[in-house]
Amino acid sequence: MAKYGNDDVAFLLVDGYSVLGSITELTDNVEALTEESHGFGDSWASQAFVGIKQATLEQGGFYDYETNGVHLALVGQNGVSRVVCYGVEDNLLGATVVGWRGAMQANYQRIASRGALHRANATYKVNGIVEEGVILQPLGAVTDDGDSEATPHDNTAETTDGASLYLQVSALDLDGLDSAVVAVYDSANGVDWTLLDTFTAITAIGAERRTKTGTIRRYLAVSWVFTGLTTESPSMTFMVAAVRL
Repeated sequence: MAKYGNDDVAFLLVDGYSVLGSITELTDNVEALTEESHGFGDSWASQAFVGIKQATLEQGGFYDYETNGVHLALVGQNGVSRVVCYGVEDNLLGATVVGWRGAMQANYQRIASRGALHRANATYKVNGIVEEGVILQPLGAVTDDGDSEATPHDNTAETTDGASLYLQVSALDLDGLDSAVVAVYDSANGVDWTLLDTFTAITAIGAERRTKTGTIRRYLAVSWVFTGLTTESPSMTFMVAAVRL
């Protein structure tokens, strides 16, 4: 059985803000709501699922006012629905990633204590869905157009119930260009590729979740293109994940 530790946590991205370096604890809890369903004459209690799930996510760590740090990621965001992605295994192709579509930030707490570093904690409650998928493009920086068709994710078989696609962009320097465009392709054989979906053109750090219905072929790959008329030196740090439904 594989065991994972602190150094295996791949990323924690909140609407593109990378706050992993400031976080010391991450707790997620997904719960199925139940109701007691036993009646008169029963000697043991029984429970019935009422058809609703709820989830909470708590993050605790150090206060950091750096550009794109944990404070700027969380301050003033209570009541705002966020896109959150985190990986607790490795930042590698095919590693597990958890995606929250609609992580409603319930609170943001700053703690200043004598003789201790300042703390910054936040709690999220699900306002959509929590789902588990795989990394298609590990979090990292690119400086030119490219794709992962030579190293796609192999699901071993196609699926027929659609997919959720996640994009998190944690750093972006267009250097005079217009935008960056990230797309996901699928393939039955790993050679012939068909466009599955394209994320909204990127002009700032942020996150997006998109959904596709129907058949998702066996292989998935990612492409990225910088758009514009100049030949500057852009860079982008991003990750892409997929959840087959």
